Amino acid sequence: MSALSRIEKAGFSIVLAGDSLEITPASLLTQPQREFLKSHKAEIITELSTYQKIINWLASIGEDDQEMIDEIIDRCKADPETLSYFLQRSNGTAKPH
Repeated sequence: MSALSRIEKAGFSIVLAGDSLEITPASLLTQPQREFLKSHKAEIITELSTYQKIINWLASIGEDDQEMIDEIIDRCKADPETLSYFLQRSNGTAKPH
């Protein structure tokens, strides 16, 4: 389980704000969770950046249905093949069928 998934599973929402992480509800973070976030910050930022790249690509092809976007990101989090599929497209490296 990724660091991001672990924090989300604990009931927190994390978004990337520049080089910082915004955690909601931050007031409920325990000290061990804060330490976990500090020690895994780079990993979480990388993962969030990856998903943001996919979200940006979806927007570029006209996908603006938030439910669909959320479903795609959830599937990417759960399945490495799905993540690879969408990353290839967002990088413009998809092979034509």
